[in-house]
Amino acid sequence: MSSFKSIKNQIVAQFAQDNRTVPYIEGAPGGGKSALGRAIGIAMGLAPENIHQFYASLREPVDLLGIPKAMDDGTNRWFPPAEIAHLSHGRHLLIIEELSDATTPMQNALCGMLHDRRVGTVTLSPDCYIVATGNRTKDKSGANRIVSKLGGRVRRYEFAENIDDWSDWALDAGIDPVGIQFLRFRPALLSDFNPDKFSSPTPRTWEKAFSVPTSLPANQYLESVAGDVGEAAATEYIAFRRIADALPNIEDVLMNPATFQIPSDPAVRYALCGAVAHRTTKDNFDRVYQLVERMDPEFGVMIINDAQKLCPAIKQTKTFTKWCVANASVML
Repeated sequence: MSSFKSIKNQIVAQFAQDNRTVPYIEGAPGGGKSALGRAIGIAMGLAPENIHQFYASLREPVDLLGIPKAMDDGTNRWFPPAEIAHLSHGRHLLIIEELSDATTPMQNALCGMLHDRRVGTVTLSPDCYIVATGNRTKDKSGANRIVSKLGGRVRRYEFAENIDDWSDWALDAGIDPVGIQFLRFRPALLSDFNPDKFSSPTPRTWEKAFSVPTSLPANQYLESVAGDVGEAAATEYIAFRRIADALPNIEDVLMNPATFQIPSDPAVRYALCGAVAHRTTKDNFDRVYQLVERMDPEFGVMIINDAQKLCPAIKQTKTFTKWCVANASVML
């Protein structure tokens, strides 16, 4: 199995060479396959409006062909839907979502598009790229077996969720920093899909859970979060939030970075690191560095890595250069 970053790099490199290969990204439900597809398009420099999602599980073969119309010469001509005809010119990335949930006739209909780059009367643009995503049959989420002739037309990538990749994505996506630090503290809960439960922890359900208004009364907040990720995971997350809420004011911490008592509890340290990173600026980075020097390396690296992603201006400081020299073996 490969990570988000690894698969993205492989596919972008392949697409820089040709557009004939059709990657098929297979993984657990809610793991971030769709986000990976969009990230590939962004890495290729495509505008959002040129990244298209086609949900194969909701379509029938006729949705590719369009509708027939009688012509003056007594024949019929198939008029393709606009979303397909649009792919005949320009530069696009088509993400065929939920390929494994599609019916066998729909999978068969897609074979021509994926291999011959034709569908009905439409020939795809020479600058059109295709990625497909799908769930695994073993997860019992409704996925079907990919028919053999379609399997021979795609290159399969097994996608596994990775807390480091997810954290990078979450920082860019503006996810609640307390949520990011919680899953770093409990990475096993990033993806724990259970087909026998209505709600399970997955990257997709955590994203929804982290958007629940924290202004809700405690019992209502728990009920809402549990509705996304299940009661057990929700209970752990809310306990972590209480720890984060009890942290001292970070501005006060950074006013006395040399004397602040570093907490011994790992959960508190994770919460502290996230709070410090999100409040780091070019102006206070010298004081952040003093605090980092007093922490265990893994926590110090976490703060610096997140801080330079959230505030790239710190990389212009002498202190950042000093930290890089002292930690040359650490990949930022």
